[in-house]
Amino acid sequence: MLGYFAVSTISGGRWVAEIYGCNLEVLENPKLVELALRDAVFKLGAPPGSVQATVYKFYPQGLSAAVLSPVAAVMMHTWPEDKASAALDLYFYKHDVDPESVLRGLARAFGAQEESAFRFWRGNEHEIKRRAQAAHASDPS
Repeated sequence: MLGYFAVSTISGGRWVAEIYGCNLEVLENPKLVELALRDAVFKLGAPPGSVQATVYKFYPQGLSAAVLSPVAAVMMHTWPEDKASAALDLYFYKHDVDPESVLRGLARAFGAQEESAFRFWRGNEHEIKRRAQAAHASDPS
């Protein structure tokens, strides 16, 4: 996964992830999916009592779920027939959270064998580019 560094002009961001080889019993269970996504939204800074969720189960398989709050949102779309995979979107509006850890927790909750993710930056575009270039320039690898 990409590295994460705090930039004071950024107010949150978005992570997009794909997870594969998930546990089908969990991936197909609307209640377990909702619980995992709720936990993720709270870890992204949602205050208690601010969370709303909706889950739509497709038949014969698959589901889409969204858990929303004023400061974070997590969406998931599953494709059990395609390597027991799922797409995840994490939106967060606080800079003092660890979205990478939240993503790893979701991958574990769904028993993912493989994952890939990247982050979209939010905030002052020029400051973001300047800091990203500075971080890249100082990276010895």
